[in-house]
Amino acid sequence: MKKALYVSLAALTLLGSAVGCIGKNHPFALFTGLHSWNKRASDNEWVNEVLFLALNIIPVYGLFLFADVLVFNSIDFWTGDNPVKGAFAAAEGTDGQGNAYAIVPNADGTATLSYRDQVCTLSRQGEDVVISQNGVTLGTVSRQGSLLTLTTPDGATRSVLR
Repeated sequence: MKKALYVSLAALTLLGSAVGCIGKNHPFALFTGLHSWNKRASDNEWVNEVLFLALNIIPVYGLFLFADVLVFNSIDFWTGDNPVKGAFAAAEGTDGQGNAYAIVPNADGTATLSYRDQVCTLSRQGEDVVISQNGVTLGTVSRQGSLLTLTTPDGATRSVLR
């Protein structure tokens, strides 16, 4: 009986040392990704709050946190790479004039760009990125080293060093 108890305690100790680690590069990526998505799910803060409460009651937030603590943070801690780092990843910030932007990945491999009350779709075409709005191509961005070039449908180009 004592031997079974010691083996169980040893197994739990080993299991405890392998899980629940805070990831090195993308800690709590699933949970924070859900929260970031929730904050921008709607332009109306009341809708976002109701959605937040619903996701806590269901309990999506709890399940995501549980999965992060037990699985994904441990993988990130031991391998240095979190498998869900890009699941909800979005680039957000402001440009030099204080205009807010957000780039949110979509499930189909495209991304949605929101900038100055405009919404565009970004999609890959080989090594280039095609920018379109309502199905109309606005331009194609190509990169050669640190040089980015935007080519519009009429052939005009603009380049910038990054």
